[in-house]
Amino acid sequence: MKFNHFFYDSQVNFKSISKKKIVLSIFLGLASAVLIYSFFYVLRETDRMLFFDFEERPIIVPEADRQLFSFFFAAISLILGNSIAISFLFSRPQKAFSRRNNKRNRILNDQIFLGFNFIHWFTMVWSMFATFSSQFMGSKFIANFLLPSTLLILVLYLDTWKTLSLVFKKNRWKIKMFHFVLFLILTFALSKLNFIDYKSIDEFAYEAHPTIEVPKSLYENDTYKRQYYDNLVFKVYFNSKNEPRLFNAQNKPIELYDIYKILKDNESQYPEELVSRISVRLRIDKDIPIKFVKQIELELIHYNQPNIIYETYNEDELTSRFYNNQLRHRISSSLQYEFPVLEGQPPRIPIWNPYEKGRFKDTLQLYISENIEINGLILPVNMISSALKKHINDSTLVEYIYSDRAIYQDYINVFSAHKTAAWELRGAENYDKIEESIYRNQFNRDEELNKERDRLREKYPICITEHFQ
Repeated sequence: MKFNHFFYDSQVNFKSISKKKIVLSIFLGLASAVLIYSFFYVLRETDRMLFFDFEERPIIVPEADRQLFSFFFAAISLILGNSIAISFLFSRPQKAFSRRNNKRNRILNDQIFLGFNFIHWFTMVWSMFATFSSQFMGSKFIANFLLPSTLLILVLYLDTWKTLSLVFKKNRWKIKMFHFVLFLILTFALSKLNFIDYKSIDEFAYEAHPTIEVPKSLYENDTYKRQYYDNLVFKVYFNSKNEPRLFNAQNKPIELYDIYKILKDNESQYPEELVSRISVRLRIDKDIPIKFVKQIELELIHYNQPNIIYETYNEDELTSRFYNNQLRHRISSSLQYEFPVLEGQPPRIPIWNPYEKGRFKDTLQLYISENIEINGLILPVNMISSALKKHINDSTLVEYIYSDRAIYQDYINVFSAHKTAAWELRGAENYDKIEESIYRNQFNRDEELNKERDRLREKYPICITEHFQ
């Protein structure tokens, strides 16, 4: 025993450690925790800036989720800082014939994993896995990873308690509880530090690219045709004076007469044989007066751009940051009779209207305002589709009549219900399967399928003419 005691020492004697080294180790541990937390904070914000939405804006993280992220990284940083402080406190030069302290060596060996090795491992795993999964899991990321993250902190902190048990023999539980309370206080305080002014970044991005609250649509069967998503887009939303304004894709205000030049510049990027298939997107705020929207449509059809796509609200949390849903439409040429030629403008070239009232036996008048009225009956939105089914045929013209109070959302409610009714009638004769087959085999021209699709479209057409009260 004496021989063993001569060569080995299993006691931790704090009297042999200077006060200067104790204070320095505490300062080093706290400084390391702040440095590690700042590294993870910057890494997290950098990751957020790598994934923009379709408006070229960073993804907004809710404050509650951000606080959980900060608390997690603060806890990890303090545990690592605590490990660095312990390693510095108990490390000392070792001579060849000096007494070996097994307990001190055991403490130092336990801290090796919690040092830079763990930082390297944790950063790699978090960057490669959690980074990408957090961007594509949305709000479910917190729910799925809250328990594993809590267990990780708990395991790492229990390793710190094991070190305290080796060092202190007396009042062990009091010291552990004091350390735990201090750990919680420091973790909460550290999580409140913001090394990047993310709020200013978000405010600047959203001020340059405002959020456009597009309307909700009942019809979503045009959404799968997303190969048109990169087409030219015009935006309409309220300016700072609460006036509806037209903007280009870069959110710069433009006038109606600027549409022609933008369309021509866009057409120059396509082969001539594809120009007729171009569809322009309209990203319009749901509260815009419908009269302003129809003025834009009239300009588009006069510039030989009848095919448009209304962007509608995408309820899916994971995909809404990448695209809006879409509602395809061919502009009605009846709009040319609703807006007079302004002073100074050249006379308009008449546009052929295939939906003249004289070509149809019946006309269904549909009044669009805050309430939707069909044949004198006010109908809720969910009943419009079933009411229109009775009038969708090749001998009935549907006349949309807008009041002065009608807004864009009112129009989309009716138009999407109209398309839904036509789709359901065609679907009873397998139109959906025919459409899907043609879409999936675009380079295989099946004349029989094309003829059957055209037959169903002619049997259940969407014949619309538009007027204002």
